[in-house]
Amino acid sequence: MLKTQLAALFCSGVLLALPVCANPTADISGNDDDLSVVLTPARLKQALADVPASVTVISAEMLLNFGIRSIPESLRLVPGMAVFQVSGGDYRISYHGTNINTPHRMNVLIDGVSVYRASFAQVDWNNLPIAIEDVQRIEVTRSSDSVAYGPNSMLATINIISKHPGDTQGITFSGTGGSRATNNGIVRYGSELGTATSYRVTVDHQENSGFNSTGLLTNPANILSHDASHNDKFNFRSITDISSQQSLDIQMALVKSSQQVGKTGSSQQGIVTQITHPDYQQSEYDVSALWKNNLSDNHSIQMQVAVSTHNKTQNWNGCLQELTLLPQLRAMWEANPDYVFEIFSGKIPSGGSAKDNALAQKALSAIARLGSAALATTCGNTNENYSEKRLDLEIQDTYVLNNQFRTVSGIGFRRDLANSQTYFGGSTGNTTGRIFANAEYKPLSAISMNLGGYFESDQITGSSFSSRLGMNTHLNDNNTLRFIVSSANRMPSLFEQRAKWSYLVTNLSNPVNGLTQGTFAQTAIASRHLQAERIVSHEIGWHGNYPETGLAVDTKLFSDHLSNLISEQLQLNDFSPTNNNSSTLKGIETQLDYSPNETWMIHFGYSYLLNSTTAPMEKSLYSRNSGSLAITHLLDNGWRIGLAAYASQAAPQGTGQSAFSKQDLVISKSYRLHKNSTITPTFTATHLSDPTATFMYNVGKFSQNNLSNSMQYYLSVKVTY
Repeated sequence: MLKTQLAALFCSGVLLALPVCANPTADISGNDDDLSVVLTPARLKQALADVPASVTVISAEMLLNFGIRSIPESLRLVPGMAVFQVSGGDYRISYHGTNINTPHRMNVLIDGVSVYRASFAQVDWNNLPIAIEDVQRIEVTRSSDSVAYGPNSMLATINIISKHPGDTQGITFSGTGGSRATNNGIVRYGSELGTATSYRVTVDHQENSGFNSTGLLTNPANILSHDASHNDKFNFRSITDISSQQSLDIQMALVKSSQQVGKTGSSQQGIVTQITHPDYQQSEYDVSALWKNNLSDNHSIQMQVAVSTHNKTQNWNGCLQELTLLPQLRAMWEANPDYVFEIFSGKIPSGGSAKDNALAQKALSAIARLGSAALATTCGNTNENYSEKRLDLEIQDTYVLNNQFRTVSGIGFRRDLANSQTYFGGSTGNTTGRIFANAEYKPLSAISMNLGGYFESDQITGSSFSSRLGMNTHLNDNNTLRFIVSSANRMPSLFEQRAKWSYLVTNLSNPVNGLTQGTFAQTAIASRHLQAERIVSHEIGWHGNYPETGLAVDTKLFSDHLSNLISEQLQLNDFSPTNNNSSTLKGIETQLDYSPNETWMIHFGYSYLLNSTTAPMEKSLYSRNSGSLAITHLLDNGWRIGLAAYASQAAPQGTGQSAFSKQDLVISKSYRLHKNSTITPTFTATHLSDPTATFMYNVGKFSQNNLSNSMQYYLSVKVTY
């Protein structure tokens, strides 16, 4: 009853001529596999023909048939999405590329709850608190979506929608082994409690050995790779129908992982030599509850609360010169870093203020007192440990006035806390409030209009407002033109605005001035004056939907101007973020999905992008031409064969990443063990056209990852009971 009422509520106002609402009981949050219906772009269930954005939908069937084993790899199917693997457990992903070091302009949601970490403005792709086996679909809004989900959705929004517990009953075992020491395993159990509650429990284990070798291009000898990753996840989800009008959705996740990190030698940390690897361990705890109440056939309300705790422990032992731990040198650094560089080079600094000269004299006197020990090496322990917590509360109201007008609006509150002696000198935090509204209006049967606004205010940056106006013109039942203008923002992270970055070195092998610990001279303190990044976006699109042939096509022309960009790489010895950078992104994108019958599935995507920027790093994740083609076919004898190819052009020479080209062959067949159980083995062969990957980590500085050969092989087995 509840599903029927909610579906009727969401479908009210959608053109009845469109096939998407032919089944009024379709439920986007549950078992609806219709790829022509989405929820994410405007928080309203809409046909793609009515959506004020270009959207890519990746279904569970596509993940399975195309042999995709991780969410980051699935995003290669999305036109314009830049996906680069820096190490075994570190992906840098951003829509339309831009900066490889700061791909933080795209929001990622799991069932509507953001996993974007505000402390460092990042998404940890390797530790997303969801198993790929539980993914029902991934909706990617390929344009600014800050009007729906806030400033951090500046370029795009990815909403990972998990399967309804009622659709995952029974026991599932899944295991994968193969190249790069890949060992993955998933166990899932789903059942019911009484007649009102369905639930599932999933345990997921993933590990791989990373690349075979890594190294800087300035070093002709590759370093043996040390970038293996290992993670374990526990997920619980239950949905309870409290009554015919109300439901309660509870989700819990626990993630524990470890990541190897290679020694960097002389690094931005200032540690001259790393004796031990700076490997790190992470843990994350997430709990959310979503209460929905269908007040009437045309009015619903929901309240969601989400709590997240993340911890990272990263310790290592390193050696440095004793003089770098003198407090007088640190005071000199805070006043005039150039003077410190002069002292490091053996010169007596000059040309600064009288205060600078006085501090320099104190530093030189302290060095003289150390004598020859000043240049001696001492070793000790340091770390980059941190923790962060988030509390998010939101109330959303959906109201349908009539078949022509419906709205969704809401208010929210978020509290972010970060604690790190290294990065923040202790604890810092930010409180954010928001109010938003999106409306769909259909003055004529051939016209759909979407208007939205999102206001957010926080303690450290101030307020921002994002807006969007879209008009969709339905030429007929199958063809739609889309016109969109939007503005959006990206608020600076806690680290960009509140950094107090320094390294305390303890347990010194050689005490400095009788002390067994000291703080490294170089420090970084944020100016606290950054403003929000901004984008103004224009889009003209065409959407074609031909259900009688199984074909759907979407093409768009776009022009985005990004300003106030914070593009600088933030280093301990050069912490100078500004809003002085800009980029203009123009191009064309197209995608095609074709399923003429149940035996064929074809997906094609292509993006042509021009990037004009004032900052070289804004091209470090840039590819002018990129695309994907994936085909799968079910043979008469039950065997399924899939072929997929992914490619992206290298950035202009000397400005960014190398070219990427990968081809997958996937072969599978399901066998029935008995009435209610099946076993499905899947073999995947992957070919890399170039097993060497190069990327720019700073202006004019490159790193390279290598695999031992261009072929990789994987065998997966899935058993369901």
